[in-house]
Amino acid sequence: MPFRHETPVPAPAATVVATLTDEAFVRAFLADLGAEVRDVQVGEGRTTARYTVPTQGIPEVFARFVGDRVELTDVRTWTVDGDTATGTVLVTASVFGRDVRLEGDRHLAGGTLSTTGRSHVDAPFVGRKAEGGVDELAVAVMKKEAETLARGIG
Repeated sequence: MPFRHETPVPAPAATVVATLTDEAFVRAFLADLGAEVRDVQVGEGRTTARYTVPTQGIPEVFARFVGDRVELTDVRTWTVDGDTATGTVLVTASVFGRDVRLEGDRHLAGGTLSTTGRSHVDAPFVGRKAEGGVDELAVAVMKKEAETLARGIG
């Protein structure tokens, strides 16, 4: 089941993307998530962050296998085209040797930032159920990003 999140952004696309790809913003957003930052790299329309986050909020059936923190690699890219922007998000992790991958597409137009995506958990028998939990967490992360963004451009 794919996830979807939309949030209003009262700023031009170039301003929003400049904020989202600024190292100070990325670090503030990760701090808001409660992350322990390992590395942040920013470049032309691209951010790469490596960090660990608490696993609170994941379904209880999986919590005992994951532990209290998980390490993630989060790569986001953006392209601005006039009044709009498009982007991608790719978040990966390895949990007990199993790959967890979340991929999303982002679109910014008309004052709305939309993100749609899907996760994949490489785990026999429980993968589909775990994917639902990952997708729910993705929406929670997008909401936190929107809060941080509102402060950053507000």
